[in-house]
Amino acid sequence: MKTIRKRLLFLLIATVFVCLSVFVVSCGDNNAGNGGAGGGGNDGGDSGAPGENQGGGENPGAGEPEEEIYIDPYVYPELDGGGRDFKFYNVPENVWEYYTDLAFEEPPSDILDDAVYKRNRFVEEKFNINIVEINMPGNDMWNHNPDVRRMLMAGDDTYDAIFIPASFNGTVGAMLSEGLFHDLRSIPTMDLDKDYWNQTMLKEAAIGSGDQIFYAGSSINLFTTQAMACVFFNQDIMQNTGIDLPYSLVKEGKWTYDAFMQYQRSGASLNGASSFDWEQSGTAIYGLTAHNFSANALLAASGARYIASENGRPALAVRESRFFDALQKIGEILDPNGGLYLYANDYSDYIFHYENIFRNGRALMAICELKAANVFRAMESNFGIVPMPKYDENQEDYQTLLINQTPVLIMPHTNSDIEFTGAVLDALAYVSNRDVVPVLFDVAVSQKQLRNEESIEMLELIKNRGSFEIGMAYGWTNTLVEAVATSLGEAQPMDVASQIDRHFDRMQQNIERTLERFE
Repeated sequence: MKTIRKRLLFLLIATVFVCLSVFVVSCGDNNAGNGGAGGGGNDGGDSGAPGENQGGGENPGAGEPEEEIYIDPYVYPELDGGGRDFKFYNVPENVWEYYTDLAFEEPPSDILDDAVYKRNRFVEEKFNINIVEINMPGNDMWNHNPDVRRMLMAGDDTYDAIFIPASFNGTVGAMLSEGLFHDLRSIPTMDLDKDYWNQTMLKEAAIGSGDQIFYAGSSINLFTTQAMACVFFNQDIMQNTGIDLPYSLVKEGKWTYDAFMQYQRSGASLNGASSFDWEQSGTAIYGLTAHNFSANALLAASGARYIASENGRPALAVRESRFFDALQKIGEILDPNGGLYLYANDYSDYIFHYENIFRNGRALMAICELKAANVFRAMESNFGIVPMPKYDENQEDYQTLLINQTPVLIMPHTNSDIEFTGAVLDALAYVSNRDVVPVLFDVAVSQKQLRNEESIEMLELIKNRGSFEIGMAYGWTNTLVEAVATSLGEAQPMDVASQIDRHFDRMQQNIERTLERFE
């Protein structure tokens, strides 16, 4: 009985196998006879459906991998905007050489513009809308925050969403304290926990009870991504002097203050000059060049903060040991002796300027915002990019500072359709992160027709990990932030403890006045 059952089972398996074989051969013959999905002799025309043979009549070999089908993990809400305009109010066009474009009416030729254009067309189709950008007139952002405040105080409901500088002739903190923005955390169609929203910024933005969030950062506006501080290094100088490129240190979590200083020492060279005194026609090479924001950029990279926020309640953190120790170490990093650091920020003729000095091969490293890559792509030497250094190896993540003029996204209180707006913004943030940021990074580090894959990997490490100094966004810590910049950042000594004591009470009073509005 068992033998009969075994034979029947064998015959059944064999029959199924033969049927499957006939079916596969039949399908293959059918494709071959029809020239595949595109017909015989197809030479790169329209592609067929996923999984069909797209060759010109030949069946793919048995070892040829099947075409992968991309399945978008994002769930787009089924919402219909009825073809209406979805309006952004934005900072001036290409201000300070930042990329600020949000929309294009016609397909552009530039690769980055095209990525933004395709992003918009994709989201517009999903929600049946037309994305429109209105820029503030002029070429500076000085009047942008007062302009937005006047509009919203007057009840102007023209715009669905607005980008405003975090702190520049008015602060985002002052306006949200006046009730001019919607709480983004309360909008169910915005998933602020996703990594396409800047989580570092969101954590610091929470204020008041209920973890309220009134502004957010993402790559919808690429200005925000370009505003992050990075370390640019001259790859040719490193290779010519036998210095290892720092990529491996970064990946191993060993790119720290101490490692950074070692690179400064190795890179500083008189190179035939008699001293490290600056001469335009000189030959000395400096370990590092930057402007005064470098001090606060290094401080933010250490994880130390002027303000620590817990459950929406900000508190001064300037008397914590990490803050004090980091500033002490930064004083050593930004020491001009021995050519370790050259502060250079003269915009009058752009000669004694950190970007120009680095571009001309006169410094091993430069602390700059990512947008400086636009300047460095024309330099003769090859450059690379790594994150700002950590305080030490015990620090978990690399962090970065965004300039305080960084545009943040707000939803004006005059917007009455917040769930629809939230859905559009969330989708735009997701698609920007997926499709636009890779193009930005590729463009930023491509030089001499070469794509710097390792620098792209470095930028991915710090993407969405940057924030501006939150105390300045509310006007709390301005005096101490500026003291750090104008002393340490400008290669001057600073008595850290006395400066903290000098400004502490005033900063504390500023915080308390703001919190009273949220109690």
